[in-house]
Amino acid sequence: MFGGRSFTLFRIRGIKISVDWSWFLILFFLIFWMADFFGDLLDESAASTVPFGLAVLSTAGFFGSILLHELGHAVVARRNGIGITGIQLWIFGGMARMDREAETPRVEMKVALAGPAVTLAIVVALTAGGVAAVGWDEFRNAAILETTAGVSGVVAMVAWLATINLLVLIFNLIPAFPMDGGRVARAIAWWRSGNRTSATRFAANLGRVLAYVIMAGGLALIFAGDLFAGVWLAMIGMVINGSARGAAMQTKITSKISEVRVADVMDREPVAIPGELSVEQALDEYCLRYR
Repeated sequence: MFGGRSFTLFRIRGIKISVDWSWFLILFFLIFWMADFFGDLLDESAASTVPFGLAVLSTAGFFGSILLHELGHAVVARRNGIGITGIQLWIFGGMARMDREAETPRVEMKVALAGPAVTLAIVVALTAGGVAAVGWDEFRNAAILETTAGVSGVVAMVAWLATINLLVLIFNLIPAFPMDGGRVARAIAWWRSGNRTSATRFAANLGRVLAYVIMAGGLALIFAGDLFAGVWLAMIGMVINGSARGAAMQTKITSKISEVRVADVMDREPVAIPGELSVEQALDEYCLRYR
């Protein structure tokens, strides 16, 4: 995503699961941040075995949830004839790489909603398990990272995973293309207009507007003193804006060439260069002559 090297972890049904180098940044940050939380919760040092172990499990669970989210997209895409070249995890989540676009608004909608549906199922399952174990009040306190919640480390881990997946679900449904909510917005616009190009343009422009709103929110948090959350939110806004801008530019080009036929740009009597000629002869006898 940042132009760096990606590392392949494993394959699932032929789908390559890889991570961008930036993934390691958030991996280590989450481990150390969660170790501090579990240390405070259990009144132990963050470097102790139990808090650190719970932090590693929480981080693994979080990225496992992201992977399941992307696999939801991949499974539905494959069922609708769209190939998946791989899934890549990076600092801001994950992305399933499809080899082509959906052919109908219905398929676009189904693929876009598949990931959020998986995340919703994870939230429901984790919440149901946590509430059954300790009751609603204690689980809610643990879910908002109350270190005085009076629950075990395992329940606190389940509560955190439920909370973070709920945030991922809400954020992904924001109608900012190319996020899932933005793809849903494109599917609806495509269904109403019957034109995928104009629908993509609409979704991309909407995504850029919301990206500026997100960046403004990040700046507001920075000025309010929450530096980390503000910078994080501003960076997410920048990424969304860049992706939406790229989609808008691609759509602009597509709209200009959509009515152009191959016959309009091809040479009806192309000049063929014999393969046995040397490059010097080809240059003198063909390239310079026929330009």
